[in-house]
Formats: sequence, C-alpha cells, structure tokens
Amino acid sequence: MTESAPPESPPRARGRPRIAGDELTARQAPLLAAAGRLLAGRASGDISVELLLQETGASRPSFYRWFPGGMEQVFDQLIAKANSDLVLRLMTAVSRCNTGEERITAGVRAYFDWGLELGPVVTGIYREGFTEGSIAQRYRQQTLNVAILLINQQAEGLGLTALPPRLIETLVGWIETAGAVVFRHYPLNPADVEAQCALTTRMCLAALRMAMEEHGLPRL
Repeated sequence: MTESAPPESPPRARGRPRIAGDELTARQAPLLAAAGRLLAGRASGDISVELLLQETGASRPSFYRWFPGGMEQVFDQLIAKANSDLVLRLMTAVSRCNTGEERITAGVRAYFDWGLELGPVVTGIYREGFTEGSIAQRYRQQTLNVAILLINQQAEGLGLTALPPRLIETLVGWIETAGAVVFRHYPLNPADVEAQCALTTRMCLAALRMAMEEHGLPRL
C-alpha cells in the first residue's frame, strides 16, 4: 500500500513580519516627533519622506513598513494625537472644578497650556487649520465640535441652560481665535501665551456675566 505524501507546509511570507501594538508605536514615535519639529518652519506639504528620513536616520523600507499611508498617515496621526490630548486636558480640568467661573478659567488655562507644551505641532495646526480640505482643518473642526459638546454637557453645572447655543459656539470660537494669534508663529513666547490666556479668560467671563444678566440668571 502506497503511503500518502505528508501535507505541504504553507509558503512563508516574503519580507519582514508585520509589527503592531506597542512595538509599532515605539517605532513610529521618533518619526512623529521629527515631523512635529519640522512643522515649526515648514508647511506639511513641504515635508517629504526624504526630509523625514534625513532627520531621523530611518530607512525608506522601514518608514513605509511603519507608515503604509506615507506622509498623510504621519500628519493624520500627529494631529489626531494632539487633538485627543487637548480634549482629555479639557475634560480633566473642568471635572476638578466646582463653580462656573472655576470651570471656565480651568478650561481656558488647559487650552493655552496645551498649545505651549505641544509647540510646533500646534503652530502647524493653526497655520494650516483654516485651509479647506487639509488634515489640520478636519481635526480642528472636530475639536471645536467636541469643545462645544463638552460645554453643553456641563451647562447644568455652569448655569448656562437658558443661554442660546450660538453664544456657546461664539465663545469657543473666540478662545480658539485668541489661541491662533499666539500659536501660529514659532517659537512661542511663554509671556505672550500667558497674557493671551489671561485676556481670553477675562473676555469669556465678562461675556457670560453679561449674557446671564440679560437672561435673568444668577451670577456664575
């Protein structure tokens, strides 16, 4: 009786095995950091794969192994991380406060601290955040929407339920515009950022107090 041949082993995939999870994150981190630094002086469209490789010493095959989507993926991840960090800071800052004025002050402070800490990445966001269709514009709008939603969720604690939604949206727009004035040029001047934070806080508190008086609501 003829013995059957043993089953063939599946062919081995060519090239290096794919990486994922923490290992992939660790490999991507230096390139994301370098892309953030380069944004200080260049538009994202002027930052090529070659420039990023020169900055980091990584090889082209490794780059595309870690970022199959190329430079668009690099900036997508970089800006998404910056925006998620801002949302977390805002939520954390507001959750620690008891009064309306404390929450407004803490939220504005968290925003300006975020911009100062992330530096060139935030400069890149505000340099390109008003360009229709850009990655920065898409994430900037998402963050504005989240900030408005967050304030609306906090409305009961802030005593703002009777105020028109357009006022909340206007205030969020003011805060972002005030930030763009100091964040769009790099390097950032901490004293200018601090002064802008103080001015923005006073503006928001004054506008809310006037609106609440107009609607017959108690002070914050």
